[in-house]
Amino acid sequence: MKLLRILAVFLTASAALAQTPDVDAVLDKAGDYVTVYERTFAGVVAEETYRQEIRGGTTRSDARGFPVEAQNARRDLKSDLLLVRASAGDRWMEFRDVFEVDGKPVRDRAERLARLFLQPSASAQRQVEDITAESARYNIGGVNRNVNLPVLALTVLEPQNRAWFSFKGGKKGNLFELEYQEERSGTLIRTTGDQSMPSRGRFVIDLASGRVLSSELTAESRSLRAKIDVIYALEPAVGMWVPREMREKYSLKDGSTIEGKATYAKFRRYQVMVDEKVK
Repeated sequence: MKLLRILAVFLTASAALAQTPDVDAVLDKAGDYVTVYERTFAGVVAEETYRQEIRGGTTRSDARGFPVEAQNARRDLKSDLLLVRASAGDRWMEFRDVFEVDGKPVRDRAERLARLFLQPSASAQRQVEDITAESARYNIGGVNRNVNLPVLALTVLEPQNRAWFSFKGGKKGNLFELEYQEERSGTLIRTTGDQSMPSRGRFVIDLASGRVLSSELTAESRSLRAKIDVIYALEPAVGMWVPREMREKYSLKDGSTIEGKATYAKFRRYQVMVDEKVK
């Protein structure tokens, strides 16, 4: 009887193991999903309501050498967020078009948009840098950051980037929790001093479709730790799953933190309007 019980336990464990999805199979399905998703999401605009806050930090000194307590700060942004492809290149990028800062409209919005997209740089890399700089233009805090974009983590699942990460995970009902760790030296995220910030994190993936339901991304250097979490939800207006909320936290060596929370609404598809006149 004891032998039969051991055999039953072994068979049950073997059956469970056989039913566990292979990580590579999940990656194949998620990679296909992300490839299509990026092309589809490129035609969508969302309105982002975004609050950034700075907290804590060590005591600093003023010009006279007297100690001054670190000041807390807050900024509220309203923006249109869209996925764009840099001209003369094949890189997808999110662009944050800020139209309101702390309740006040941005005055030069039309001019900078025209400069950025109607008069693009001849250099693909220069345009990438211009888009990145404009998207981070109104961030607050001592960290020059341009990673605070909700679909950034999906880059990990792009088929061309798969080789640079190690993956593991397990099934939970109809979902798969996929953990990742960056293994390369030329990392996805780098500091302004070009220091590597290896990223790690987790995706919750729908097994049937490969759809990403949530993402977690953490990147760390000697002086900074960044964490960005995103939740996705179905948006009937555009017929796809979209970022619904992003939470971020940057912990600095001096003890201060920068935290942000962004929510997304008013999803719609954008069109380029061309006005033609016959003389």
